[in-house]
Amino acid sequence: MFNTASFNFVKNLSTISTDLPKENRTISKSYTKDAMALCVSDAAKIGIDIEKKLKRSPETIIHFVKKYITFQIKSIPSDMNEQWFYKAWTAMESYFKLAGKGFSTPKNFVLDIEQQLILHDGKQAAWLEYFNIGNFVICICSDTAFSKQDVQISFHGWEG
Repeated sequence: MFNTASFNFVKNLSTISTDLPKENRTISKSYTKDAMALCVSDAAKIGIDIEKKLKRSPETIIHFVKKYITFQIKSIPSDMNEQWFYKAWTAMESYFKLAGKGFSTPKNFVLDIEQQLILHDGKQAAWLEYFNIGNFVICICSDTAFSKQDVQISFHGWEG
């Protein structure tokens, strides 16, 4: 049984997904505790990631950078904080979705958080934009340059 917010979301999603020609449409989705993000594009390939901001220990952040990551991150700050961590994490996951291979995506890329880019062999390969909404961080990644002004955000069933 759908509540009103869920029904409206499904109805709006149905409209979005049928309004765009299939050959031009890209859909990416991401889930985290208490939220889902969905991105639909008729202009470029896209990937999206959403993460709920949780308290992360310095050890967790260091583990992410030094042991977990197999790709390069340009200009890692000496004072890595949670904000930086969430930018790096959501960029990685949204790029994996853009590439269409998830965690099997080849790790031969460089993440440049400051310039909001993914680089391959020194060349721009993907562009990133970040959105902070409530207690969530969202990163959209595209194979075409874009800006926040190119993104329309809608909320469905959002409290607060």
